[in-house]
Amino acid sequence: MGLISGLTATAPDLATSSITIQAGLLDWTSNTAVNLREVLQIVAITVAVLFVVYKAVQSKFAIGTIIVSALAAGVFIWIVYNVTSLDDTVGEDLPGSGSASVPHQVDPT
Repeated sequence: MGLISGLTATAPDLATSSITIQAGLLDWTSNTAVNLREVLQIVAITVAVLFVVYKAVQSKFAIGTIIVSALAAGVFIWIVYNVTSLDDTVGEDLPGSGSASVPHQVDPT
């Protein structure tokens, strides 16, 4: 019985505690995430270009290898820049996704 009264005594303390999340922290987090996305996109472009250069040097500047690696780098960059639209497209195609229409039930009467 003493344990229950101890728990009920601490419940109002938790409800009236002065823990607050400042809006400034949330704004800073959102801005940092947006800026980080831009930085990661720039890093992705840099990595793609370095990949093409590396493959060109490795193959002694064979034109076929350069074209194929440039196409691969282009697809990689396209995916990085369009990851949200790609996610939406894949989500629509998967069975059981939230955006799919729910079949109507027929009333048995």
